[in-house]
Amino acid sequence: MYVINYMVMPQTSNFIRDLFFNSNLNPPIKPDISFGNYFLKWDEDSIGLYSNEILKFKSFIKNMIPNLEPIMKMINVSRPKNDPSRKVINDKGQFSISDKYNGRIFFILNVDTGGSTVLFREERVLINDELLEKMRLHYDSKGLALFNKLKDINNVVSVKWKIGNLLFNRVEHNK
Repeated sequence: MYVINYMVMPQTSNFIRDLFFNSNLNPPIKPDISFGNYFLKWDEDSIGLYSNEILKFKSFIKNMIPNLEPIMKMINVSRPKNDPSRKVINDKGQFSISDKYNGRIFFILNVDTGGSTVLFREERVLINDELLEKMRLHYDSKGLALFNKLKDINNVVSVKWKIGNLLFNRVEHNK
């Protein structure tokens, strides 16, 4: 009989490392990303993605592209005027598809009824005593009060930012 013990070592995220230690081991970047006629238009306010996440993010986009047309058709399904789900689809019609990069980081693709495709990065951060202690060194009491309340309510906080929009280059398509 073989017994294998796995020790899970919590890896400090790039976001937390940069926030507290200014490490810049994997600095955020905004590289050109395109697949065929699809390309990413970075949101000008986005910090970008960490350099060690780019390959996984590109893979996520590449895997989602073949699904965009079926998703848009599903959102824009023609329904009779009196169909109650028509109002819900027209008012709230949006699909969110996410891919877990690791245990904490997700890439999210939102597709709405207007055909917009918006990409986000979300990271779930565990607020534990060790992190709170590090925060005490960097933040005033007002900032710490918020984190203490968050820890009391739920010890996981989500940090999410918009990456940009996935666009289709119709000029290239029509050539």
